[in-house]
Amino acid sequence: MIMINKAIKFKFIIFYFFSYIIFAFASTKFTPFLSKLGYSAFERGIILSSYAITNILFQLLFGVLADKYQTMKKIVLISLSVYGIASVIMFSTESATFIIYLLLVALSGGLLNTCCSLYDTWIIGCGDNINNYLSFIKTFGSIGWAIGSMVASYLILRFSYFGLSVAIGLIVVLLIINILLLPDIEKINKKINVTNKDIIELLKDKKYILLVCILFLLYSMVVANNCTVIDKMIALNATNSQISLKWSLQSLLEIPTYLAGSYLLKKYSSLNLLKLSAIMITVQFLLFALTNDSNIIIILCVFQVFSTPLILITSKRLIFEVSPKKLRSSSQLIALSIFMGGSSLIIPTVAGFLSINIGYNYTLMILSLFGCLAYGLIVLLNYLQE
Repeated sequence: MIMINKAIKFKFIIFYFFSYIIFAFASTKFTPFLSKLGYSAFERGIILSSYAITNILFQLLFGVLADKYQTMKKIVLISLSVYGIASVIMFSTESATFIIYLLLVALSGGLLNTCCSLYDTWIIGCGDNINNYLSFIKTFGSIGWAIGSMVASYLILRFSYFGLSVAIGLIVVLLIINILLLPDIEKINKKINVTNKDIIELLKDKKYILLVCILFLLYSMVVANNCTVIDKMIALNATNSQISLKWSLQSLLEIPTYLAGSYLLKKYSSLNLLKLSAIMITVQFLLFALTNDSNIIIILCVFQVFSTPLILITSKRLIFEVSPKKLRSSSQLIALSIFMGGSSLIIPTVAGFLSINIGYNYTLMILSLFGCLAYGLIVLLNYLQE
């Protein structure tokens, strides 16, 4: 059994590593590719906003299907295949219409983000022998993303965007073979009928809704870090190298937390770790607001150790604990569609509007209040659980 678990863990590590490489290939090059095609900032914004919507829809749909048919493996197989097809078509053509690119980005970007959530839910559903290694396995996703971000630029420089599309296609084929060698989620019954009533009951659960609100507030700050803070750096005349350094540093700083994730979850409660994340991300945003030096903003990325990885690894465990057994997959993906998809859809627009009208510094100060509010709600959730 131990040898089997090690073999499965290794296959999941390979799966995460190469998946995140091709996810970085697409995600980090959407904007440069559309810019190369001559689309304006406004047109790019419309195209890129499309995948926030599809991300929400896909997660809601796939969560229900996973619980109804008691499978995650088949859903991941289909999702990854469609992601690969959409990405290959998009990067291999430069003469399609605006609507075609909007649809391709909606599919590629939406499935990219959805796959990240599906992978984690898949591992959680495989039982304790595997899901205890989730944070460790996710480490290799972060490593893959960091490598993919750098390799993508080399591929484009050497072989153009067509070369990038070929690389995505080849790796997707290898990943499909890998999927066939991995186990599916543990089945509760041969068939489970997930009804609208079950979903409504889940959404009426006070603990579940409170947890989703907490995660929405904290992830809104993660989203703002990736858009509003970058916009402030641009306003401060940061170079492309400085902005790239911020992205790379953030990915690399997540690795220690993912490596220590299993240990941290065993030693400390998930809610206490989430409290720590709320405190540290609040301090980070206050410092973002107070500085007018791009180099200082880059240094403040050290807080990444306590933000995104802690939020993601604790959210999986907490949602799992407060959800009914028959809705383990639905509860995860519905929550993710709300706090991750919802914040990705709302925050860039709201923060952008505030930045124009009151400036970046005041906007970041307002966003820091999200962390304070999240901390208060965590205390309330802790009280309800006791």
